[in-house]
Amino acid sequence: MLDEKDLQAIAQLMACQKKEIMGEVAALMESYFEPKFNLLADGLAAVNEKLKALPDPDLMDKMQEELDLHHQLLKLHTKEINALKKAQ
Repeated sequence: MLDEKDLQAIAQLMACQKKEIMGEVAALMESYFEPKFNLLADGLAAVNEKLKALPDPDLMDKMQEELDLHHQLLKLHTKEINALKKAQ
């Protein structure tokens, strides 16, 4: 039969094995997940750079308003020019 010393020795061996297994699991997880997280981080950085390259939405709205105004003026001037041509 096992006595107290035997049980303590078994418990100590199991604790050592548990530490070894946990270390191996941590190493496996790191080697599996770290490259994936690095790729994800690189991808997010690339997307962030592309987003920075996009024009400011407020600036785009102002430019659209100005373009609309120019378009209206062009129509008006075209009508005026055509009216002047007819008057000649």
